[in-house]
Amino acid sequence: MPTHSRHCLHCGMPAPTLRLHMDMLPPVLACRKCDENLYQQHDGSNLTGDIAHHHETVGRALQKLDALLLEGWDGYYQHLRLIVGGGLIREQVLGQLHFYQRQHRLSAFREDSPNKGAIVVRLRSSP
Repeated sequence: MPTHSRHCLHCGMPAPTLRLHMDMLPPVLACRKCDENLYQQHDGSNLTGDIAHHHETVGRALQKLDALLLEGWDGYYQHLRLIVGGGLIREQVLGQLHFYQRQHRLSAFREDSPNKGAIVVRLRSSP
């Protein structure tokens, strides 16, 4: 059952969408009017989330990572900026991001230089 709709940024046509989960990434939904993939469209914006500075365990930080990835794909964000700190959470998140990149769930990621405690994830490529 559709939970909400997504509007095509090219032609404006709405399309019903389902709730996303990690196994669906990256999502694919063609616009019924212009055939554009609605989930590859972005408005150039960034979503930022701190997953390491509220007494998170590594497990909780990885859960927050997945929730932010889903939120990013559900929205029109091009990038996700993760605040990961400089310790064990950072290393585990980098490992998880490498895994997700191999599965094509994200386009790329990099350290937010010169801040090693932040990682920028590119969800969608530029058109």
